[in-house]
Amino acid sequence: MFSMDDFYKSGEVEEDGWNLMSSGGRSNHGWRSQSSVCWVGATALCLGLLLLTVIMVAHNTSAINQWDSKYTDLIHVLTKGRDELRDERDQLKIQSSNLTQELEALRSQYNDVVDSRDKLQEDIKNLHRNRTDKSCKPGWLKFNNKCYFVSPCGTSKTWEGARKDCQQKGADLVIITTRDEMDFVKSSFAITWIGLSRHEHEDKWKWVDGTFLDGDGFWQDGEPNNSDGEEDCVELSRSATAWNDVHCNQKFSWVCED
Repeated sequence: MFSMDDFYKSGEVEEDGWNLMSSGGRSNHGWRSQSSVCWVGATALCLGLLLLTVIMVAHNTSAINQWDSKYTDLIHVLTKGRDELRDERDQLKIQSSNLTQELEALRSQYNDVVDSRDKLQEDIKNLHRNRTDKSCKPGWLKFNNKCYFVSPCGTSKTWEGARKDCQQKGADLVIITTRDEMDFVKSSFAITWIGLSRHEHEDKWKWVDGTFLDGDGFWQDGEPNNSDGEEDCVELSRSATAWNDVHCNQKFSWVCED
């Protein structure tokens, strides 16, 4: 049988069920409210991000413009530097070309000098060879690769006469430069004219080739003394093996040198 207790239980169940339904309805309504809040927040966030993006774009545009200005200035500086370097390079090319031409000219001159030197060296060798192989004329004596003519025995001339005889033979009076040569010359005669003299009003002794006496020479002791002021020519004495100044008009034997 159905009792009041059962009725009240049933009511409690229904009340509870209503309460549950009411709670469920409230729960759905609360969810819809929370969704609206989230949508508004997302929209605000998007607007904020969009604004931030706009600000960043504007900032970047300004930075890009500034960078473009600096970049343009840098390009101008680099272009100017490049042009200057190009001009300097062209100048260096011109200088290098000029130096190359000068070098070639110097090489040509050097080769000419070398050829001339080689020819001179060859000529010197030939001269030495000819000098070594030099043969003297008939009647001439050879000593140290030089040729000498000794005047005939018993013949004497003044200094000028003796020199003229040598010149007629294509030579001149002997020029003595070493003691060996002096020993050779003095061996022929007691007194011999040599090619050393002093011209009037001159205080220097001069050889027949125009050169002045170098050094002290081979004078006898106390000579040259020019005892009477007219001893302007020189003779070689065999006994003294030395020179003496005498009058040029005296007559002695002589020796020519070729």
